[in-house]
Amino acid sequence: MKVFLNNVEVNKDLFIVNHGLNYGRFFDLKTEEYQIQFKDFEIIELIEKEYCEIRDEIKIDDQINKDTSDFTRTNYCSLSQLLYYKSDFEEIMKTYLDRTLFKKVFTESSKKAFVINSTDLIEIRNNSIIFQGRVFKLNSKKRNNSF
Repeated sequence: MKVFLNNVEVNKDLFIVNHGLNYGRFFDLKTEEYQIQFKDFEIIELIEKEYCEIRDEIKIDDQINKDTSDFTRTNYCSLSQLLYYKSDFEEIMKTYLDRTLFKKVFTESSKKAFVINSTDLIEIRNNSIIFQGRVFKLNSKKRNNSF
């Protein structure tokens, strides 16, 4: 895994993730860009269990409600198979799993400098999965708040 801030590779320990309902909202905060590059096997190792739990729950809901979901188009496939459905992978990750993944990668600490607050793009290239979004700089007032 590689982490970039404004196209410069940095240590992942600079980041924390906003797990609140205001994820994606910046309220006039100055933002910077992040990018995280994973190998496909890293994603599978990190969140396969959570993916299967969510997929199975959605499948039951779809059957009960006679509905369709992002998972329906992929025939409720495994996470490794989902990588072949690029647009569905992006939607499922953004909707259900991006912050779950980030929570496993970026640990809580008072030494963090930036808050990941959006997932703007997820792209699969070769055997890599790239997440892009925006961060804001954590100031001393916000350090005491929980994200």
